[in-house]
Amino acid sequence: MTRTRTNGLGYDLLWLGLGSAANALIGWRWSAPAAAWIAPVFLLRFFRNQEKWYVPLLALPCLYAAFLSNMIGAWDLPPVAQIVLPAVVPLPLILVLYIDRALAPRLTGLGSTLVFPAAYVVTDYLLGFTPLGTLFSFGSTQFAFTTIVQTVSITGIWGISFLITWFASIVNNAWENGFDLRMGGGTARPERNPAALFTLAALLVLTYGSARIATSASRVQTVRVAGITVEHPRNYWSLLDLGTPKEEVTRYEEEMRAIEDQLFQQSIRAVQAGARIVFWAEGNGVLSQDDLERFISRAGDFAETNGIYFAPAILELRYGTSLNYNKVLMFTPRGELVFTYQKTKSWLPVDSDGLIKSVETPYGTLTAAICFDLDFPGFLRQAAKSGTDIMLVPGYDSERIRPFHTEPALIRGVEGGYSVVRQVNEGTSMAADSKGTVLARQDYFMSRDRLMLADVPVRGIRTLYGYLGDWFAWATIILFALLAGLAIKSIRSPERT
Repeated sequence: MTRTRTNGLGYDLLWLGLGSAANALIGWRWSAPAAAWIAPVFLLRFFRNQEKWYVPLLALPCLYAAFLSNMIGAWDLPPVAQIVLPAVVPLPLILVLYIDRALAPRLTGLGSTLVFPAAYVVTDYLLGFTPLGTLFSFGSTQFAFTTIVQTVSITGIWGISFLITWFASIVNNAWENGFDLRMGGGTARPERNPAALFTLAALLVLTYGSARIATSASRVQTVRVAGITVEHPRNYWSLLDLGTPKEEVTRYEEEMRAIEDQLFQQSIRAVQAGARIVFWAEGNGVLSQDDLERFISRAGDFAETNGIYFAPAILELRYGTSLNYNKVLMFTPRGELVFTYQKTKSWLPVDSDGLIKSVETPYGTLTAAICFDLDFPGFLRQAAKSGTDIMLVPGYDSERIRPFHTEPALIRGVEGGYSVVRQVNEGTSMAADSKGTVLARQDYFMSRDRLMLADVPVRGIRTLYGYLGDWFAWATIILFALLAGLAIKSIRSPERT
């Protein structure tokens, strides 16, 4: 396929600037879902317009500046990491843009438009196995577009990422052809009219999403869930960086016990407000290893006395180690400790078994995961397989990544067909049902009373993604291999244009 270079260098720099600026609005500090649709359009235009392979490297400093502006100070990371990470994050996207630049011109019609989305989804999927998870995926940014988000119940977020990047490719192919969307001289052959195929796919996505939302039951049995956050006077995780010396832990014992008392007082208020399930924000209860048995006894008595399912989230400080014993303890109305879940995905070292536990209750199957765990769709599929109806998610964010970091967690619920209640320290707490309908919302920085109540459906909905997992990502991997093979074959056949 012969591409027509559009405009000149001045316009190319404009496209690069617009694409980079839009990237600064994707997730994290400034979260504008529409930016994820805009950024790849202009970045793709810039890359495809360059005749010299090295000119697109101008995107490196531009995207670095964009990500740095969005990420600096947004998370509790060391200063060096805050400077280095924005340089690493754009590299997969730049790789995908180079792949499109190399392969798409070798293909015609539909195939030429599929290289970019296929390469992006393959890269996106593989990144999901790294410590970054899906934090920077285009698909993770779309929670506000509820109709489109329903697609994840079939494809996972990979389907949304594919649609976003396919849109960018379709626009660029039309751009190169003077926005003659027929791209085939008026022929009706579908492989010569990829714009029509994209439009059909987009309509199917919107129709499916609209129908799924419209068929939500108007009357469902619900249970009142309470999430509780109590402000901490300091960052107790910093003790882990010191190796958790006993003398330092002992120094703060009285302070930690006062926080614990506040948490139980708030929990009593939640019960009085009708909550049958009560849990705390991530690590909101802080205690030493010597205090664990006493705490378990107190929490069990509280659950039994009030007849509730009680899931306090605690940070257990074990002396002489930097391991992050960040836990959720689940108690039944009989006061029994039925499971302990320890955070698995963490920037800090952990000692987790990596298993998401569940308990059968009159209010459906309850599970729990913690904060960053929800940025790993493959890991969270355990919840769908166990038939989860309600997932409790203690979280700990920061002012500059709210509400973004809560939203991907709620997408996990749509993928797996269960409600998610995420209670956050220093962030935005939200509850949503299995279709992403927001049931409750609370901003830590705008609320003095950080007790969130939500009436949550007691039954979830089983989904295709919950059964089949990442089938769409694997299908895209096969598609990319086929497209790459066809492009390489065309290189060996110089008579083809």
